[in-house]
Amino acid sequence: MKTIDGGFEMRVTRALIAAMMMAVLIEPAVAQTDSGPIMIGSSIPLTGGVAAFGQQSRWGAEMALSEANAAGGVLGRKLEIDFQDNRCNPAEAVKSVTQMLSTKKYVAIHDGLCSSAALAIMPLVERAGVPFIIANASATSIAEKSGVGGNKWTFKINPTDASLLNALVGWHEKDGRAANIAFLGEDTDFGRAGAAGYEAALAKRKMKLASVDFYPKGMADFTAIFARIKAKKPAMFALYAIDADFQNAIRQWYSVGGGVPLTGRVLVDQVPKEIMESGFMDGTTSVQPYDTNVDTPANKAFVEAFRKRNNVAPNLVGFESYESIKVLVDAIRRAGSVDPAAIRDALAKTKLQSILGTTIEFDENNLAHNNAIILTIKGGKVVVLGLSKT
Repeated sequence: MKTIDGGFEMRVTRALIAAMMMAVLIEPAVAQTDSGPIMIGSSIPLTGGVAAFGQQSRWGAEMALSEANAAGGVLGRKLEIDFQDNRCNPAEAVKSVTQMLSTKKYVAIHDGLCSSAALAIMPLVERAGVPFIIANASATSIAEKSGVGGNKWTFKINPTDASLLNALVGWHEKDGRAANIAFLGEDTDFGRAGAAGYEAALAKRKMKLASVDFYPKGMADFTAIFARIKAKKPAMFALYAIDADFQNAIRQWYSVGGGVPLTGRVLVDQVPKEIMESGFMDGTTSVQPYDTNVDTPANKAFVEAFRKRNNVAPNLVGFESYESIKVLVDAIRRAGSVDPAAIRDALAKTKLQSILGTTIEFDENNLAHNNAIILTIKGGKVVVLGLSKT
């Protein structure tokens, strides 16, 4: 998810440049004092178009910390998290994280959520010498720039778009539809990473996308672009959209009669209820880092506890936020210290059981490799087709 601001690396705003200049003043972090709560900073969208995802991120993090504190905390101390609003905007993310880092009271920075925001935060934590735990941003470039890629302070919990789409394309290769996929994504790091992920996965199989289109966030009318895509008669239509844009696109796709099975990172848990129940979405396939229907005892317990605590089921953002905080808490415990460098070194040696049944470990690019969930919609309901290690 994600992950989700437009063209950060190509179109840096004046506000972002100004905030980055402020960040030059950040000095390397020093260890917290030995008393009081252990503080974690988090930069997420609490307002704006993807605030619903920010809320899930907050719920997941708070639940993980609540469980840790109920078990006695870490190093004999309670854990607290300070959430700052980045509106899924890189300039706002830099501003909020610059302020947090300047206080030198946080042992780590968490989430970012949107890819463009996470990419903007990465240079700040590297200069400050504070671990950055990315729970949800999916842009492949994040991992490419981390670990041996240069930034040893950034750790990414969720799979990259490239690894998720390699699993999905492999699935469609078996059913003979991988060679004719049309792509439509939002014109952001999220959407462009999706297109790049598809192109890389298909290139491995000597294939390519049938067509590639991007739309600006907040686009009101998809009719013309849908007509153009349908005219190409693709075997499948890959959609990369989130939140309000996703809802709008699905409603308009329904109004024009569809006609091509959807695939990609389709947010199956956010399809409008009346459209889902109508059977219109049947045949849709999607690859996600998480789904509530994964049949493991740990996931069933997590879903039940999350729902009881927040009155809603977790989505992939809530899940990834929950597990990323558990990874961070485990690293602090193993480090035996709140020193950021010690926590970073402990993170690199992580071996923690995921509720999806795999072991969370980081590769040389500080990227974890959990299961990818291949989903379909059948009879108006989401069904897990299978799990594939990323």
